[in-house]
Amino acid sequence: MKKITYTLLLFFITLSSVLAQKKLPVDLKKSIINWIGHAEIGSYAPAGTLKLKTGFVTLRGNKITSANITVDMGSLKQDNEDMMTHLKDKEFFDVKTYPQSRVIIKSIIHGQALGTLTIKNKTGTVSFPVSISKENNDYVVTGTAIIDRTKYGIVYNSNSFFAGLGDKAIRNTFDIAFTLFVSAKSIETNQRE
Repeated sequence: MKKITYTLLLFFITLSSVLAQKKLPVDLKKSIINWIGHAEIGSYAPAGTLKLKTGFVTLRGNKITSANITVDMGSLKQDNEDMMTHLKDKEFFDVKTYPQSRVIIKSIIHGQALGTLTIKNKTGTVSFPVSISKENNDYVVTGTAIIDRTKYGIVYNSNSFFAGLGDKAIRNTFDIAFTLFVSAKSIETNQRE
């Protein structure tokens, strides 16, 4: 009898925990992703933008606890047309073959997001600081991440893989800065309307 009671108790605790979670959609039009690359030598730092394809966060109580974001790699923009074409080509992100990248945040603990990043079908762990605030009853999630491109098979002009590059060398890491606007209406509520 105790075993059945214990099992039922666990079931209801788990059920109430699941029911207390809400999926909130990320506003794909308002949200912003900026990237910055760096030359290995000097201060040259080309920058650009990316757009989201899909996105939602999970809210438990009044706290965002996880997220699932898909980035449209074909949306990659840079002011220099030749550079933008090169970044979209096989030596970098190969957007025809790999049209999207994905970030799955599994937890946010003390302002630190922990999860995985998939680029070119290669998945690695990521950890980066985030800040979450409320604005007009919606959530705003901001953060910056430093990504090592070589972990995802992008080794073009990397000193770690090629010798004698001189001022043609590109730093292995690039920076991502993002602002996600998250609707306070749950996805389930939006689907009913």
